[in-house]
Amino acid sequence: MKIGLILSHDGLAGLWTLGCQGGAILAAAELNAAGGVLGQEVEIVHIDSGETQQSAFQAAQRLAIDENVDAVIGLQSSNLRPAVRRGLAGLAPYIYTPHYEGGFCGPGTATLGITDAEVLIPSLDWMFTHRRARRFFFVGNRYIWPRVAHGTTETAIRMIGGEFVGDAFLSLGQRDYDETLLKIARARPDVVVVAMLGEDSVCFNRAFADAGLSCRIIRLNLAFEETQLLGVSEGCSENLFAAQAYFDSSRGHDRDALVERYESCFSGELPSMTTNTVNCYDAIYLVAALADRIGRVDGHLMARFLRDRLPRAAAYRLIGRSDADAGVRLAEAEGVTFQVRETFMA
Repeated sequence: MKIGLILSHDGLAGLWTLGCQGGAILAAAELNAAGGVLGQEVEIVHIDSGETQQSAFQAAQRLAIDENVDAVIGLQSSNLRPAVRRGLAGLAPYIYTPHYEGGFCGPGTATLGITDAEVLIPSLDWMFTHRRARRFFFVGNRYIWPRVAHGTTETAIRMIGGEFVGDAFLSLGQRDYDETLLKIARARPDVVVVAMLGEDSVCFNRAFADAGLSCRIIRLNLAFEETQLLGVSEGCSENLFAAQAYFDSSRGHDRDALVERYESCFSGELPSMTTNTVNCYDAIYLVAALADRIGRVDGHLMARFLRDRLPRAAAYRLIGRSDADAGVRLAEAEGVTFQVRETFMA
């Protein structure tokens, strides 16, 4: 059984690649040690999606046609996701693992990442109640996910009775933040919601703290985990929050044993386990569960099984895990670690 792992090996999302590879490799090794999937050994095929729709489409085509994979697991920015799905052409299921904007991603696709609505509505309500936040600002990259997150943020603010006081959209890779930071300072928000891709969020958060804003303004970062927090550094993490399904400081649901196996397997050679690592690990088991459900290793049939949307809670039930894995944890940075302040169940 061949499973393609399509990731951006460089660029803004490249900081997640090694951890994702580690999670997938560990899951495949465990399945093989237990006899494989329906008696077939699992082989992972690694491929770089690149950073353009054309490169992502071509990478997916190579997996589906040249490599003849039975399934594909991917972490891409949302503007590349349709290109991967088109490249697969229904020949294999596509398990999309990162935090994303929400909604059905098309036939043959399953999602394991949390969505903006699951994060923003309870998290902003928590800040309204526990941090007396009333004024909210939004900063995002200029592409599909942040634009949808912007609308979701506005909806969440209206629901809790807060005030939306401004926004800013930045190009991918932009490093001149002076105008945006001045706009934030003048708007005087209590919370800035940050929807920026990978390394962009690291650089923006550092600049935000260097401008002296972190001491009085909370940042709620979307699609943000421990790898990025390390890049922000301890001196720039005051009042920094993130929301994910998994944080290393609050594992639960048998994840302690998973972390021990991961660390034993890679002995510090790969980054610590994060939510993206966990999702890629779980995605391998979801592929195995799909094959078991249809009774054979057949990419086309597995893709057909996913012609309708498969909710994340249902995906976890399919692989035999608790629905609690679909919950959302709101965490605050303490130096370069996250401490969970609240858990919201799906």
